[in-house]
Amino acid sequence: MPSITIKTKAVTTTEKATGLPPTTVDESLPSQYCETTFEGALGKPMHAVVVETPGGVLGCEEAAAVLFDYYVERPEPEFGLEPVHIGPLACNQADEGQLPQVICADADNLIYSMWPQT
Repeated sequence: MPSITIKTKAVTTTEKATGLPPTTVDESLPSQYCETTFEGALGKPMHAVVVETPGGVLGCEEAAAVLFDYYVERPEPEFGLEPVHIGPLACNQADEGQLPQVICADADNLIYSMWPQT
């Protein structure tokens, strides 16, 4: 499988993540399923999903960059930990038995990672 590099611009923000991300996502919500993979859990390829929200501003590249940063900090799936704060987003492991693996959210955005589906 060829390696794909995602280049993003660093974004500096004074906002800090607050609150907890949800542990479940309604998978029927309108969403953008990003085609490009990034290195995620266990060092394996994963996809980012951007849930369409009224105030959402993240696209696929930004979502993949945030989720990649999460997996750099937590490469192994672990449940029951405090969220990781990446810019204004709070991220954490989703409940077991779902398509979403890690969910990140702030007041305007909701993204998650998922394994490639065959």
